[in-house]
Amino acid sequence: MRLASARRWSVARRAGIVAVCAVIAAVALIVAPSRGPASTVRVLDTLARLEGAALDAFLTAHPDKLLELTNADAKRFRSGWYALPASERRGLERVIPAFVGNADGLPYTLRDRANRRQLATELASAEHDVRSHPGDRGAAVRASSYVAIRNALRSSGGVRRYLVEFIPNAQPTAAISVGDPDTADVVTWAVPGMGTYTTDMQLWTLAAQNIWNAQGEAGASKDRSVIAWMGYAAPPVGIDAALGDYAANGAPLLIEAIRGLSAARFGRVPTLNVVAHSYGTTMAADALADADLGVTAFVMLGSAGIEERIPTAGDLHARAVYAAEAASDTEARLGRASRFDPRAPGFGARVLPADGDAKTGLLPVTGHAPILHSSWNDDITSTAWTRIAPERVRAALYRDHMAQHGYLDAGTQSLAEVAVATTVPPLSVLYTVAAK
Repeated sequence: MRLASARRWSVARRAGIVAVCAVIAAVALIVAPSRGPASTVRVLDTLARLEGAALDAFLTAHPDKLLELTNADAKRFRSGWYALPASERRGLERVIPAFVGNADGLPYTLRDRANRRQLATELASAEHDVRSHPGDRGAAVRASSYVAIRNALRSSGGVRRYLVEFIPNAQPTAAISVGDPDTADVVTWAVPGMGTYTTDMQLWTLAAQNIWNAQGEAGASKDRSVIAWMGYAAPPVGIDAALGDYAANGAPLLIEAIRGLSAARFGRVPTLNVVAHSYGTTMAADALADADLGVTAFVMLGSAGIEERIPTAGDLHARAVYAAEAASDTEARLGRASRFDPRAPGFGARVLPADGDAKTGLLPVTGHAPILHSSWNDDITSTAWTRIAPERVRAALYRDHMAQHGYLDAGTQSLAEVAVATTVPPLSVLYTVAAK
């Protein structure tokens, strides 16, 4: 049953890409058989020779052709892609950017270029819908998400950012890499939890930037990448976070994304880490239990708990497993009503501190939030604060905000611990319970 669920949702993600490429909705759940390299080259060559109405007509008449590509093995697809002349590859990037931008096995610099093209198209369309139908909440959400993704792509500190995944739909998903994953020696996936959507892409990408910066302070290679991965549908805040469905549905997507990196790097896989927060730890644990992805460090922050089917850290296929939780984080405990606490001695994760260290000046985490501070949130003259009246109330709320810190805020003990865990290679497996 678990494998069937994973397969359905992996297909659903690909079907979303296909739909953007003008394939009719009736084929959304078809799974095309994976064929050999020669077939892949023929399909790509055919698509490269078509444009506009001719391409739409072909995809409508032969939806199985694009589905054949979306279901192809990533390494096989990569081989087929590079068997094409450069001019045809450029043509495909131009006419079906939504497909190229999410094709596992292709270089991330190429995917970034295609996804940015598709993002501009989707943003223009959503903004048109908002103007035409001011009361259309769905259009407003899409437009807000696309604006947040666009703004999150602005480089910071001289480090380039890449849009490595982008699936536009009613609830868009995306992934932005801080640093180049095509060349990085270390790649860290940052996975968010409940109530985090692409409307929050700027703040979650800042969390990834904070990890990237802190890794540098911990002595990491200059050539590293941290991916702010919003590639799954996170549950809303509330009772849904106590259920396992969102995790079971998201896990195969994370597996697919990490495996795609291996294909894109021609088998020369960098050191891989996963840092997850809240419900993201539940989902990521499902993924790591289901597939050995070669992960070095798996760090859980304010975990909503690990499913009972995963009894020990040794079942997570990671060389080292860590967990941190602030004493004042009461929300994480609520999510563990029916799940394991990864900090429990019987589970075997190494527990990291998160309550601050006065001797070193590291700040404590004061609640469940992953990140609270940004140049906009901390600017009392920004609209985040100026709309609050009267002034004395605004000043009091601002002081309270400045005293609060999330797990991945700059200067916190938890961020420093994450950086060390994902930078210093573990000398041995660090869990106390032996792997099965």
